[in-house]
Amino acid sequence: MSNIDKFLKACKDNVGEWTCASHIMPSDQAAAVSRTARNRGYYFEKTGPQRWAKKLYCPICQRKSTHYKLLKIEPIFTEHTRCKINAQTRERILKIFKNKDAFTGASISSKPEIDHKIPWTRLEHDIDASNLSDEEIKQHFQLLTRDHNLLKDRRCAYCKEHNIRPPFLEIPFWYKGDSQYTGSCEGCGWYDGKKWREELSKKLK
Repeated sequence: MSNIDKFLKACKDNVGEWTCASHIMPSDQAAAVSRTARNRGYYFEKTGPQRWAKKLYCPICQRKSTHYKLLKIEPIFTEHTRCKINAQTRERILKIFKNKDAFTGASISSKPEIDHKIPWTRLEHDIDASNLSDEEIKQHFQLLTRDHNLLKDRRCAYCKEHNIRPPFLEIPFWYKGDSQYTGSCEGCGWYDGKKWREELSKKLK
C-alpha cells in the first residue's frame, strides 16, 4: 500500500478528528502526500491561508507531530487519471525549456519539476505530453523548481477556492484580465511565469 493510500485510510478511519501523519510516513513527505489527497478531491480542515497541517501532541509518538483532519470520507470530485511522463519525454521537455525556471529565468540546479500551467484541480483531463509538438509543450507546461512549484500550488488552491487570482510574487499585474478568475488562467504569472515577465518588461519600457 502506497503512502497516499495509507494516509487516506488512516484519515477515513478517523474522519472528523485530527490524524497524526507521522505514523504513516516520514515528516518530510507529509505535505506532498496531503496535497495529492486534496488533488483527488478529499476535503481537509484548513488551519490557515493555504495550510491544512497542525502541530499537535501525539500520545503514541509522545511528541508534537503533524496532524490532518479529513472532514468528508468521499472526495468532492472524481479523481482524474494522470498521464505519466516517461524518461524520454521528460528529457525532451527539459531541452525545450533549456532547464530554466519559468518564474526567474535562471537555470535549475536541483531536479526540475514539469508543471501543468493550468493547475491539476482545474483540468478536465490530464495532458499526454508524449503526443505533443514542441509548441504544444510550451502551451501546456513550464519548468519550475520544487519550491516554486509548491508556492504555485498554494496560490492556485486559493484561486480555486475564492476565484481570485493572487498577484504573482506580490506584484498586482496580469497581462490578460485582472485578479478575478473568469474561467481562464491566462494572464496570470502563476500560469505562465515566462510570459508574465516578458509582458511586464514591455510595460516598463
